[in-house]
Amino acid sequence: MKPTYVLTRIGGGLVVLWLVSLLTFALLQLVPGDAAQLVAGDNASPERVEEIRRQLGLDQPLITQYLSWLGGILHGDLGNSVFTGDPVTAAILRAAPATLSITLVALIIAVAIGVPAGIVAGLRQGGWIDRAVSLLATVGIAMPGFWVGMLLILLFALTNPWLPATGYAPISDGIGTWLSHIIIPATALGLATGAELARHARGCVADVLERPYIRTARARGAGSFWLIRHHVLRNAAIPVVTVLGLQAGRLLGGSIVIEMVCGVDGLGTLAINSILQRDLPILQGYVLLAAAVVVVVNLVVDGVYGWLNPKVRTS
Repeated sequence: MKPTYVLTRIGGGLVVLWLVSLLTFALLQLVPGDAAQLVAGDNASPERVEEIRRQLGLDQPLITQYLSWLGGILHGDLGNSVFTGDPVTAAILRAAPATLSITLVALIIAVAIGVPAGIVAGLRQGGWIDRAVSLLATVGIAMPGFWVGMLLILLFALTNPWLPATGYAPISDGIGTWLSHIIIPATALGLATGAELARHARGCVADVLERPYIRTARARGAGSFWLIRHHVLRNAAIPVVTVLGLQAGRLLGGSIVIEMVCGVDGLGTLAINSILQRDLPILQGYVLLAAAVVVVVNLVVDGVYGWLNPKVRTS
């Protein structure tokens, strides 16, 4: 890919982040409640509430508040929590490892299950494998993640002492301990994505097999294994990679519910608590981080897409 294309994509990502910051700030102003009143308590005097409002900068015009927050972001400062006074960056960094661990393992599970199943189903169209994969994919997409999480806890965690039902252990405690704490929430989160990937992979493989150049290659005596390796998988992977990039953002958002079910103190729990407490700096930081992750994932997807598609590399 040409440098101009890469720079254009990066510039587009920065514009998206700015728009997200603007919309997030504007929409959160519509959330009912007064942060200063919540901090002061129900029995606080109006003078005390007004004093806290001045301390938090809530008495400033909205445009001033936004520009101050945006300026802090450019210097790596997301502000401070309204309730604890701790830096937002520190709060996010404490919660991020749990959420990112669950999301990453869920993505690995989804790819490991969904892509091979979809490819095999696409290569065996109309057979029992195809029908079984299609049925399981439909069921997997239809099942809510929180229900799958509770079912996994009932079936495995409550009967296996080595498989905790709730909580999170950092990887510094050991890979085995870390994995035992995240395997249930990651599986609950990744199954629906794996089902989605299986359905898309199956459709892409089936579509490639019907293209004229595949029929021509078969007519000329090309072997099935050679066709699958050099043409079918590579061409079918292009749309699957695009879907995978979209699903990565969905996994990050879906982790909120899974964390609540599995008792994990991650970014999702942090976001829910910030909503209940109207801790806007924390919530704004979370939304901005989620948007940044989605932008980075899409940039990576663009790179992989260019590697798979020569037309993009030369454009």
